[in-house]
Amino acid sequence: MAGDTFQGRDPMETLREVFGREQQRYDERRADMAQMRNAILQLSSRPVPSEAAGPVWERVSVDLAPELIRQLVEATTTVVRSSVVSVEVGPGTEPETAADTRGRLARGEYELRTLYPQSAREDPGARAWMDTWAEAGERQRLSLQPPSDFAVFGDSAVMAVATWGDSAADYVLVREPMVVQAFTELFDFAWEKALPVPRTGQLGDAAYLRLMMRGVKDESIARYLGVSLRTVRRRVAALMEAHGAETRFQLGVSVGRNGLGDRGGSGGG
Repeated sequence: MAGDTFQGRDPMETLREVFGREQQRYDERRADMAQMRNAILQLSSRPVPSEAAGPVWERVSVDLAPELIRQLVEATTTVVRSSVVSVEVGPGTEPETAADTRGRLARGEYELRTLYPQSAREDPGARAWMDTWAEAGERQRLSLQPPSDFAVFGDSAVMAVATWGDSAADYVLVREPMVVQAFTELFDFAWEKALPVPRTGQLGDAAYLRLMMRGVKDESIARYLGVSLRTVRRRVAALMEAHGAETRFQLGVSVGRNGLGDRGGSGGG
């Protein structure tokens, strides 16, 4: 069986070997994404080419952006990837546009994946917005720092803020396949590293262990799970005791041997 491959080996040696391989893959992926992000930034700093040269993008004013969003969603039957820095501004927040696109999502006309900043869960208005879209079927994850404000519509177009990281800027519409693919790869990389939105009843030991094994610090774990720092440290101490570990590294080795498990119920704050 596959599980017999490492029998007889030192668990620490196995752990170091696997970690080394994964770290190398992660470093290579980060380097690729850094090059891609740099290319996108260089594109955004160039002047808009003339029509004769074949424009890579077209500038879209704030006033026209909501209607364009509706048209792009209507034309998309696959996946819309949305990176959001703020839910307070943006063409997708205009009431009629939001109602129309959310209705299409609820009817299953397209799939929506959205990256939100982790801070959104700390704001009642942003949390209510996220809950409403989650009910409509939006797949959500939280990032400490989403790349910027943009949306990728299938493989046909990207709509992004004209100034990287500035949610109040005008927008650009890009249909160049290579640039669309670059934004898709950037989003997918950020999505892979982001965390699922914590829901009620999902705060057992496994939630704490997953975050710890990803290197998330206690303060960030507390903000993410919506509990106190004291609660996090108490739960971590209890997990170390339950696994017979004196350090977090030993806890990680134990979890690697025995699986995440879930020895507790919901966490409190």
